[in-house]
Amino acid sequence: KDRSTIDVLLKDSAVRDAQGNILHSRSIWRDVTERKQAEEQLEKARDDYRAITNLTGDIIVRVDAEGRWTFLNDGACEFWGRPREGLIGIRFADYLHPDDQQETMAAVEEVMSGKSVVGLVNRQKTPQGWRIVQWNAAPIFENGRYMGFQATGRDITERKQAEEALGKSEEKYRSLVKNVKLGIFRSTPEPFGKFLEVNPAMEGITGYSRDELLRMSVSDLYVRPEEREAVLEEVATVVEKATRELNFRKKDGTEIVVSDTKVAVRDDTGKVLYFDGIIEDITERKQAEAERWELEQRAQLASRLSTVGEMASGIAHEINNPLTAVIGFAQLLVRKDIPEDIKEEAKIINDSAQRVASIVKRLLAFARQQKLERVYADINDIIESTLGMRAYAMATSNIQVVTHLDPNLPRTMAAASQMQQVFLNIIVNAETEMKLAHGRGKLLVRTETVDNIIRISFKDDGPGIAKENLGRIFDPFFTTRKVGEGTGLGLSICHAIVVEHNGQLHVKSKLGKGAIFIVELPIIAEEKQLGLPEPAPDDSIKIGRAKILVVDDEPATLELLSQILTAEGHEVQTTEKATDALKRIKSERYSLILLDIKLPGMSGVELYQSIEKIA
Repeated sequence: KDRSTIDVLLKDSAVRDAQGNILHSRSIWRDVTERKQAEEQLEKARDDYRAITNLTGDIIVRVDAEGRWTFLNDGACEFWGRPREGLIGIRFADYLHPDDQQETMAAVEEVMSGKSVVGLVNRQKTPQGWRIVQWNAAPIFENGRYMGFQATGRDITERKQAEEALGKSEEKYRSLVKNVKLGIFRSTPEPFGKFLEVNPAMEGITGYSRDELLRMSVSDLYVRPEEREAVLEEVATVVEKATRELNFRKKDGTEIVVSDTKVAVRDDTGKVLYFDGIIEDITERKQAEAERWELEQRAQLASRLSTVGEMASGIAHEINNPLTAVIGFAQLLVRKDIPEDIKEEAKIINDSAQRVASIVKRLLAFARQQKLERVYADINDIIESTLGMRAYAMATSNIQVVTHLDPNLPRTMAAASQMQQVFLNIIVNAETEMKLAHGRGKLLVRTETVDNIIRISFKDDGPGIAKENLGRIFDPFFTTRKVGEGTGLGLSICHAIVVEHNGQLHVKSKLGKGAIFIVELPIIAEEKQLGLPEPAPDDSIKIGRAKILVVDDEPATLELLSQILTAEGHEVQTTEKATDALKRIKSERYSLILLDIKLPGMSGVELYQSIEKIA
């Protein structure tokens, strides 16, 4: 009537006459709405229970009064490695370890009496072997009748193994602490601190005996005791542990670098009770790291200088080509019968071009394309000569120069002018920095022989070099001076010169402590001078008029050579392309062929090889 929907159970039956014909049907209707709702709620409750039990990683089972499984969650099925339908109805005792049967059945009897069992441990058979499980179980009663029990289990195999391992490790702990090479200690948290306990390795690291360490303050080991306060502040604010590198002084006065790891042990209120710590002597490792860093820096510098060298070489060659024409034509003008004022101007052009040529020569030397002549040189003489050049300037700048030159320093093969350039650059740099820092200074120059190496050191008392700049000091164009006060090329060129001599140039410095530049050159033993051979007779034949082919891709160079050779009475042909030259050579004969090595398309070398084949 109220248009609501209900669930009904309908039962129909037919009413027949004597002949069996259906007269009508009889129906019985029963309202089962409440029963259907109860069944749905029960099913939902089961689903919810199953979902909840599956959320946990534990094993959850129900066992009936006969000891058979009636319910297992997903965790249980996974644990035993079988589907649920393969486990329902199986006796739980079938999976028990034989040695655990008696204790487990005694616990089941307690459950049957209405008690709960907590913390029962037994071993269960699984596809992975015997696993250790800890159980909590509670009985299930209906209307006072025992129906079985529900149990929750947790796989504690790894935990038990860990506990066993911990027990064994505790036995070995004292031996480990005693024999380990790391220093282990416990100390009080006061500013100066007292050692409460130390292991034997602490004696080896510090040089003090155990009794001496227990009587002394922790801060006595610090090279700078004020570092102790910074360490304490760091440890006090760190929740777990704090590690830092410290400088310690051993009993014999030797300074070492240690890695110090501390953890603060606190009470329930957070107050620090004491420090537990480990100390490792990393002095050798730090020295090796410093050496490796220096080698890496030198390798990077060499790579950068090589790149700049290639660039300088390219620039120098590009300049040389037109410069040849400028110098050549200027010299031709000077030789001609022209007014004196124009001739003087031509000389100025020539002189200026020669200056440019000198610069190009130095660029090529920097690029290692030209090797300057080397002789057996006395390094002490070069240093004294260089210092003499700056003597007046340094004296008027209140800079004291002290020299300790080894009188027995051996001679070695070197380009004297280049080494003087290196020394002069280092001296001038030191002079400038000392003047800027305090208007005066002291420069110590020393020479000595170390392991078949000549070592030259320049030590100043200037402002020093910041650590972040040490790795870049020899970089091309790097400078810390203002714009216009330095190009940043001086030290990079010096480095290139020293390396070209198979030597090394490096620097040691701390900010505020001055700097030491060290030049190391290999000692090359002097060999006996070979006598010069007698000059060979001049068998050259003078050619009156020659037919000459000039091949060069620079028009100005072609014109210059053409004018010079033509003036000498020769017939001259010119071309800018090697392919054109090859065609001419095949059809004509020439007394002389002048060709450039670098040509577009076919190179000069390839042209020469083709000429050889024709010949």
